[in-house]
Amino acid sequence: MAGYRFLQEEAYAHIKEQIVSGTLCEDQIYSETKMAAAIGISRTPVKDALVRLNQEKLIDILPSKGFRLHRMSAEDIWATYQLRTAVEGFCVLHLAHSKDSPAGRARVEALRGGVERMESLRRSASIDDYWAADLDFHRVVVESAENPEFLQLFESYHYRMSVIARQSFLSPNRREVALAEHRQILEAVCACEGRDDMSAFAAVRRHMEASRDIVLGERI
Repeated sequence: MAGYRFLQEEAYAHIKEQIVSGTLCEDQIYSETKMAAAIGISRTPVKDALVRLNQEKLIDILPSKGFRLHRMSAEDIWATYQLRTAVEGFCVLHLAHSKDSPAGRARVEALRGGVERMESLRRSASIDDYWAADLDFHRVVVESAENPEFLQLFESYHYRMSVIARQSFLSPNRREVALAEHRQILEAVCACEGRDDMSAFAAVRRHMEASRDIVLGERI
């Protein structure tokens, strides 16, 4: 049984890495049999890995055909941004309220470095490079709560975030506006005046809503 679980985890990690890295194409149907052969294991652990990835809304299983990358619906976008606002809003408040501790100061400096990196990339970098800098900023926010459950949740919706972010960055001037929103989050953290100050949460919420509305607006 332990050996089977290892194979299932191997299949899950292999396919998920291909999804997140962009190796798999959105409109292509993939064969479960061919995927198992590529990994070098039997179909059964691959099948179970695909069920898990389907539950995470990373893929859609097509009976008797195979699987393809999950096609994001408007409901998926709403759910993703609600989840992000809840998790990252809590984490950014934790950081704002602990910004003067040694760990808090280190996190704030990491956020400042993230803003500077985004500034350097906003004009000439590819969407993927800019998105990577954006993602690192938000990962620092989540890591600041030092709660592994939050970080695991953050990593679990990485693919959905990347699909939405790439679409939003195609909007004119979105990089510049997003950079300003990240600066506002950093400034709200630095200016926090106590536990009743919710400015950092409000800055995260505005940032989330702006990206969400761009993507949803393009689907109307």
